[in-house]
Amino acid sequence: MGRDAINTGATTAQGYYAPLIAKYGQGSNAYGDASGANGAAGYDRARTNFQTNPGYQFQMDQGLQALNRTHAAAGNLNSGNADTDTLKFATGLADQSYGKYLAGLQPYLGGEAGAVGGAAGIATGQGGALNQSYMGQGAAANANYTGQGASNAAATMNEYNISKNMWDGIGKAVNLGSSLFGGF
Repeated sequence: MGRDAINTGATTAQGYYAPLIAKYGQGSNAYGDASGANGAAGYDRARTNFQTNPGYQFQMDQGLQALNRTHAAAGNLNSGNADTDTLKFATGLADQSYGKYLAGLQPYLGGEAGAVGGAAGIATGQGGALNQSYMGQGAAANANYTGQGASNAAATMNEYNISKNMWDGIGKAVNLGSSLFGGF
């Protein structure tokens, strides 16, 4: 009954951590994708997530429009300088924004580690509590069997003592008879 309570309590507590592990796990996986830890397929997922980020796309659109307006006003919209400026802007924005994107995912790593650690602590506590329960049961059974064994041994020894006493009594009676009647 006590072990059932331990298991029920541990299952309930583990249930509190499951949504956190799932939530933080998604962010942790996204960080693994973005950092390249999940291979080429992960990097492709990260690039798609990054490029569809509304903040990034807005900055890119606004920056390119500003560059086009500036070059159009200067009369060099179709020049090599305009293309170079566009390339520099897009690359710089991507580099800067990608670093921010990665930094935004980092808290998920700590959150996932904390949630998994909490769940592991519950499992460890459950194991320790069950271990104590089984050890207590084993000690009680040992004490019971040891006491029972000692009691059985005493009863058996008592039977031998009764038998010894009876034979000692017979021997004394024979000796007494022998001394009274002058021997056989």
